[in-house]
Amino acid sequence: MVAFSISSNAAALYREIELGAKEGIRLFVKYAGSGDSGGFSLGAAPGTPSDEDYVQEVDGLRFFVKPHELWLVDNMKLDYDKTSDRMMCEFPGLA
Repeated sequence: MVAFSISSNAAALYREIELGAKEGIRLFVKYAGSGDSGGFSLGAAPGTPSDEDYVQEVDGLRFFVKPHELWLVDNMKLDYDKTSDRMMCEFPGLA
């Protein structure tokens, strides 16, 4: 079963995005070149999930992922450190 962890601090940042009643935050795969993650990174944008999407609610926000991109978020941990103003993301599937 796919599951990911998004901290309350990280979810709070996404609350600033205006969402319609049926919308959530779509998490998706971005390819940005190189790095420890093989060049893959996490994208986020407002959108409306479809029936086949994986949806997970975090602090009242719906995050969703298209089936072909679940491999990136499987066991992902997303956190935000307020002190350093830094988003931290762990992708165990890329290790």
